[in-house]
Amino acid sequence: MPTTTNDGIELAYQVSGEGPPLLIISGLSAERSFWNLSRPLLSGFTLIEFDNRDIGKSGRAKAAYAAADMARDALAVLDAVGVARAHVVGHSLGGAIAQELTLMAPKRVDRLVLSNTFARNDLYTTEIMRLLKELRLQLDDELTFGAALTTFVLGMRTLKSVPLFASVQQALDAGLYQEKDAFLRQLDACVKVDTLARLGHIASPTFVLYCDDDRLFSPALVREVANAIPGAALDEILDSGHCPMVEAPQNFATSVRAFLNGS
Repeated sequence: MPTTTNDGIELAYQVSGEGPPLLIISGLSAERSFWNLSRPLLSGFTLIEFDNRDIGKSGRAKAAYAAADMARDALAVLDAVGVARAHVVGHSLGGAIAQELTLMAPKRVDRLVLSNTFARNDLYTTEIMRLLKELRLQLDDELTFGAALTTFVLGMRTLKSVPLFASVQQALDAGLYQEKDAFLRQLDACVKVDTLARLGHIASPTFVLYCDDDRLFSPALVREVANAIPGAALDEILDSGHCPMVEAPQNFATSVRAFLNGS
């Protein structure tokens, strides 16, 4: 697997498909495999995917960082691939990273898709992140912590149809594991997100997606992002929680493709 570096951290990435370049940025505790269900549905694009620092095949950080540092990781990946300008899709924390990327390097971003993301924390998300931090600090049982985290990110429709503990165990068996300190550093990056006052400077055509059953970043919080970006389009995916690319991949991919193709 090819790698590049930023801030002395090795970043693992992959390139697949043909067509206009599309950079995909994952969120908290999510690596490239998070997109397995939606990847085949995004044909017609050259998909550029990478593991954020502190997850998957990428290196582990040695100090605290912010979403802007992770945006510079994304730029390093684009540079390594030799892509001067790309569409960008960011989910959750990845959406905050995509916001920072677009603000710091506007000429590198063609069309921007922000899914289930946020521009600042409110009291609810602040307390949820505090809870996740305490759970991660106090629980050494990876299965139990994984199940707790999953209940926040999947919608009720999915949780009623997929056995929770069995699914988490399957992910752990597949090697989808993030060390405690790495998770906490990524979580702290989430806590520090604060882009709202700067979003009016984004000039890239922007599409913002939210889900009706997202219990992590509420529809109202996502709409706040759309309202702050000039001309941003907004759409809803029904019957999905925080992860539509996993819970409703066909609906997610259809919406994203339509926007990126200019329709």
